[in-house]
Amino acid sequence: MRTAGLAMMIFVLALTTAKAQDRLDLSVSGAAVFSKSVSSTTSGLTLAPADSGAVFGTVRYHFNHLHAAEFNVGHTVSSQLFQRPPETFKVRTTITEFSAAYVLTPLQGKRLEPFLFAGAGALRWYPENQYINGNSAFFGAYTQTSLAFLYGGGADYRLWRRLGLRMQYRGLIFRAPDFGVSDFFISAKGHMAEPSAGIVVKF
Repeated sequence: MRTAGLAMMIFVLALTTAKAQDRLDLSVSGAAVFSKSVSSTTSGLTLAPADSGAVFGTVRYHFNHLHAAEFNVGHTVSSQLFQRPPETFKVRTTITEFSAAYVLTPLQGKRLEPFLFAGAGALRWYPENQYINGNSAFFGAYTQTSLAFLYGGGADYRLWRRLGLRMQYRGLIFRAPDFGVSDFFISAKGHMAEPSAGIVVKF
């Protein structure tokens, strides 16, 4: 996460040096991650990722009351289960997200600010422990990067002065990982749904 933290710091410094008074907000959120299972119609292989939890940070810069841009860094750990009966291959995986998005805030109330967003980024898959039918084994899974499309929406609710609560839904669409193992290739799109809640501070 050192790289993620450095990227976030550089982005924040770049924005603050632009004298972005009252236009910048920072948030830290926790999310539940629900991943879609995908299958190959030709090989009989199914990828069934385990659900997990995630944490991510966001820097959002508001150009005006309607338009904004944001940068996100996220982190989760999930088990990727490749199933081809009678065998099951499990890859315990750390996933890091780097993404950017356009944000539209169509309405601004005294306390409530709903928003929609869409953007793109990358998911970095770091395989750790590997198992075959529950037994520890090494089968050559290695680090992989997938491009991702990000979409979603939510709302900020002002709690006190510059402090607020951010509730949102995030969706990520990407190519299902195979970790460089030819037998794990599935020509399908994966999807992660991330309902989340966090704290936002506006500057």
